[in-house]
Amino acid sequence: MPLRPPFSPAFVLPLAAALALVATCAVADTVRLSPGQPLARMALLKPGVHRYLRYTVATDGARKAIDIWVRTVSVAPPAQGQAPQLHIAQRWDEVDGALLIQDSWFDPATFAPKTHVRRLTRDGKTTIGGYLFTPGKVVGMPELPDNGRKDFTQALPEASYNFEYDMEFLQALPLAAGRTFDIPFYDPGQDQPGRYRFVVAGSERIAGPDGRPIDCWLVTADYNTGKLVSRFWFAKSDQVLIREAQARDGGGWLIKALLPPESADAP
Repeated sequence: MPLRPPFSPAFVLPLAAALALVATCAVADTVRLSPGQPLARMALLKPGVHRYLRYTVATDGARKAIDIWVRTVSVAPPAQGQAPQLHIAQRWDEVDGALLIQDSWFDPATFAPKTHVRRLTRDGKTTIGGYLFTPGKVVGMPELPDNGRKDFTQALPEASYNFEYDMEFLQALPLAAGRTFDIPFYDPGQDQPGRYRFVVAGSERIAGPDGRPIDCWLVTADYNTGKLVSRFWFAKSDQVLIREAQARDGGGWLIKALLPPESADAP
């Protein structure tokens, strides 16, 4: 509740000191990240498969399925003269029959992006966009067959992470209550690169895929809009994303909810 006068001097001085301490801690607990830095909890990003149901919730409560979204993490063993590489593939099987696949490679210690390929198949036609992260810019991959974006160039004001993998990236960070992460992201071939702030707003317990409650970190983001856009719930035990809720223009929500593993998945 708001503080109102009168205050005694004995109260005002400790209050001022406390507020100054809070302000100092808030600044000190903002983590500014750049590609090339080792990530504190990279070990939490383990090989495996996670599936999510994406659906919308309208203002009247009506729900509509969009797709099943599969994210597969693996580590390629080192080839001759090369270091191991982190590989993440995404697949969206949409209810209308369209199929989107994204295939990307990263440095396994720092999550620095290397390549990104997007393949969309709709109505029997496949379009391909392949991108290469290089110092100072992202360019089209000229050697990729049928790459419709081979002549693409986007200058980067600073080295940036691949925005398509924010879920895995946030999983590898030292999440803690009150901590803010200032992250340079770029979605290859899409919007302009920029820095975005993700705030660990606190803790919440929500139902997991099997209905049992899971203690989670609640992370929020406004994507530089000045208003809350997305809420992420990451399990405190392994920082896997359990749920995301994103506000939709005109009202309602886009929900991404973790599904139970399938029988063929590796334990």
